[in-house]
Amino acid sequence: MSYRRSWSKVFEAQEFIAGDCSIAWGCPEPCPIHAPYCYRAPASAGTDKVGTMRLLDPLAIKSIMSGTKQKLLKLTVYGMVTDFWGWYAAAAWIRLVADSAEIFKRDVFHAGDSWRLNEFALDRDVSTVNNLDVQFREDCAGYTGYVTLHCSQIKLDAEYYAETPPVTATVKLSIKNSKTEALVKDAYVALMSGAVIVADGYTDGGEVIFEKVDEGSYTVKVLAGGYYAFEKSIDVTPPSVWYDVKIVPIPVTPIPSWVWYVGGGIAALGAVTIIPSIIKRKPEDKVIVVR
Repeated sequence: MSYRRSWSKVFEAQEFIAGDCSIAWGCPEPCPIHAPYCYRAPASAGTDKVGTMRLLDPLAIKSIMSGTKQKLLKLTVYGMVTDFWGWYAAAAWIRLVADSAEIFKRDVFHAGDSWRLNEFALDRDVSTVNNLDVQFREDCAGYTGYVTLHCSQIKLDAEYYAETPPVTATVKLSIKNSKTEALVKDAYVALMSGAVIVADGYTDGGEVIFEKVDEGSYTVKVLAGGYYAFEKSIDVTPPSVWYDVKIVPIPVTPIPSWVWYVGGGIAALGAVTIIPSIIKRKPEDKVIVVR
């Protein structure tokens, strides 16, 4: 008898390196705003190629899914375009390469100033594959500076079958601010196997504990006010595991000083208008209520 196991992986920026990046303007680089899982692409007027990124260490299928009937189920990519002025052009694609042969390629669509989800059903048998590479390309032109093309939170979901039943373990997660290392209270945390929520809850003092979780690979999804939605891959092994999950705060745009001056001016103007009317009121004026 064999037992179905699920496997998922959320890739972070440092897991990719530059591939065929030959232009003078440079390759995509980790985004300092949304690190560790975003890339930004530098562009310059007239530039029409930025470069291809590939995994530093391709996935050894037999090692990460030690069993039989290994199958890729879904590929998910988040995309966004920000930080540009004037005319620009941007495009991106993502592909999977199995033992040097391309087995999947799709365009990744971006949306201005908002996250856009790109989900692709795969249903690809990789039981005979040794190494799997994930590659993506970000092209842009017509702008001098940085165009943030977020090929971020690239995620793979897969399944395989093992001969032995899974053993359960305890999972402890500490949710922290990536900038200050402070624990984040009241964050929603879900432990997911593919699209299925295995366990979920809210952080108590910044931590959450899930009991009796089957061993295997999972995705931790975190939602918290003032932070970007975050996903991270973890491996659960008995008897227990403890992970620090660092989520990225959303930058707060400071209010320009001129706003305070304008606000102060409006308040002062209101005072000038109201105060004379109060002064002019006669002491003997009364309000008469008609019943």
